Amino acid sequence: MRRASGYIAIQEYANIVGMVTIFLEYFYWHYTIAPFEILWIMQNYLKANWHRFLIVQHFRTLFAPWHRQNPSDFGSKNKTFGDKIMDKVADLYIRLIAASIRLTIIFAGLIWQLILLILFLSFFVLWLAWPAIAVYSIIKGFTLVSSL
Repeated sequence: MRRASGYIAIQEYANIVGMVTIFLEYFYWHYTIAPFEILWIMQNYLKANWHRFLIVQHFRTLFAPWHRQNPSDFGSKNKTFGDKIMDKVADLYIRLIAASIRLTIIFAGLIWQLILLILFLSFFVLWLAWPAIAVYSIIKGFTLVSSL
């Protein structure tokens, strides 16, 4: 009988050591590995969003004609001076419309970048505070249950 109780004590000790080891490994992962992974994922999302909205490309071609087409490229080749003036005005008008569309896309992309940044940084702070929140919630729950 004495030998069985010693075996049970060794098993209990092994279980406790195993739980403590898992607990410590979790905290190591939670505070050293996962935060860098979260920041890496955030960087990838921001980069993908930057490329999705083509922000740099739209800035470079802000006043370029829409889809490289000018109204002056179409029509007859024998144009009067008045026709050439009207073509230049139409070209300018098309370029201004294209610039407003591109500025809208740039603005929407930058707003979405800001939203993503705020969401990821909020998640990052919540991630770092989560163990403290969990412990506080457990203690608060025990105090509420024990006060009944």
